[in-house]
Amino acid sequence: MSEEIPLTPSEEDQALAAELAIGLLEGDEAAAAVARLSEDPDFAQSVRDWQERLATLAEDLTPVMAPARARQGIREKLGHVQAPLAKDLNATAPWWRRPFALFAGFATLAALAAFLWLPDQASRQPAPGQAYTAELVTEDDALRVAARVDGRDMEIALEDGSAGEGRDYEIWWIKPDGSAPISIGLVPREGSLRMTLPEGLDPSEEIQIALSDEPEGGSPTGQATGPVVAIAALTNS
Repeated sequence: MSEEIPLTPSEEDQALAAELAIGLLEGDEAAAAVARLSEDPDFAQSVRDWQERLATLAEDLTPVMAPARARQGIREKLGHVQAPLAKDLNATAPWWRRPFALFAGFATLAALAAFLWLPDQASRQPAPGQAYTAELVTEDDALRVAARVDGRDMEIALEDGSAGEGRDYEIWWIKPDGSAPISIGLVPREGSLRMTLPEGLDPSEEIQIALSDEPEGGSPTGQATGPVVAIAALTNS
């Protein structure tokens, strides 16, 4: 059995720099390493060297979209969306959140914004890109979802129906080249979901949008595990 050869001080510094660059350090150990960056130029240079080496490794990677389950979790932690079923849809909304009050409030804000701000900003907005739509409807007409793509902005609007308890409808982007469908999110339980299409997802009339019935939070595998309940091609609008 061979004896473990201890690292030299220089090797220990290199190992520490690599661990900091990768993000393996935690707590006091991470705080001490970060503090050392401003006190030890050689150590700071070692960390930069490791960051550059690691960055070159990433250049050969093919970017992929994270599974819908992971993106949903990130959105929930950032406070951008609520967890599925986190809101009691049967609960009575306070009067200030009722549709009429909301409409009146939004109308007032919209009028004020149009008067003070929008005319100036409108001239700065880029011209919208090509627009496409798709209407996703189940065979029994119990679920209706509208998809709209304008340039690289996409909106998924739930028009009727909802997923069953403990289930979610996952949205898939299907390319004409026969490659695996790409998950782009979950159908919201009410209202609309808006997103910016990532690089590699280019809208056209050859693209199909599909919905599959998945466990709550989306497919755990990154591929559709449930039946496809609706599918439609993007149509130039």
